[in-house]
Amino acid sequence: MDSRQIKTRAKLASVVLSLASERPASEITASEIAIAAGINRSTFYQHATSPVALLEGVLRDELDEIRDHYLGEANLETGPQASEAIERVTVAVLEHVDSHDAIYTRGLGEGSGSASLQPLLSQHFAGSIELLLERHALTVPQASSILPAGFVADAAARFIADGTVGALDVWLSTPTPRSTAAFMSAYRVFLPSWWPLPA
Repeated sequence: MDSRQIKTRAKLASVVLSLASERPASEITASEIAIAAGINRSTFYQHATSPVALLEGVLRDELDEIRDHYLGEANLETGPQASEAIERVTVAVLEHVDSHDAIYTRGLGEGSGSASLQPLLSQHFAGSIELLLERHALTVPQASSILPAGFVADAAARFIADGTVGALDVWLSTPTPRSTAAFMSAYRVFLPSWWPLPA
């Protein structure tokens, strides 16, 4: 993207985050985002197919930046480094979710419908787990020799990812200020024994 597109993208991100913190993304129109961002409607559609897609893209970009920062360059081959990196990236995602708590509270709630953010967060966590598996920072014990190759690792990634999103949804219902340390303490209890987090 050129500098003008980058500025437009930043404006759109700021506007959609502001509007989605006030009401469900499914109720926001492309026209009102375009007006608030000072662009025309056709420019909006150069960046996203809908307000919901724009919101998801903005949140995904933030989550990807967190992953890249904590897991992108780190050498995750060794145990202590891996467990510390995993804890740091998890806390950073908690802080991201907490900083957008109104958006995620709506987006993870039962009434979120087609604007649900559950798949977005679950895919993020599963992607991080897959990255850790590829780099041998995680090793999933094999449950049975009769299962297809890759089943256990894929199922474990999905199981932990979906469970983490569920735990985050409950955490968002707790009073503010929320404690990431308290979440991590409970999270250690939920995770399997082979998951590398510092004690």
